[in-house]
Amino acid sequence: METNLQAGDMRERMLDFAAYVLTSARALYREPHSYGPMRLADTLEKGLELLQAAGIRDETVEQAMAAVRESRPVAMTDPEGFAEALDRAIAVLVQATLEVKPEA
Repeated sequence: METNLQAGDMRERMLDFAAYVLTSARALYREPHSYGPMRLADTLEKGLELLQAAGIRDETVEQAMAAVRESRPVAMTDPEGFAEALDRAIAVLVQATLEVKPEA
């Protein structure tokens, strides 16, 4: 696996990610209930970016996230549509998990 960033750069990105997650968690106490799913999806997106910077990428996860990315702009105006996009993403990951064959 090839690392695309130097250790210092990776540490800085990891700190940024941790700060984002913690401040998002704290903000949820004052935000509308519907922000929770969006915050979690955004957190996953940032985590995936961090992994990609480290040279780790998975096409199945990218496929699953495509529906979420597509629906993200309307998440506040169409929460049910966003929930359906999350359901589609989950279905892609479940299907991939079912297709994984254990090594003998």
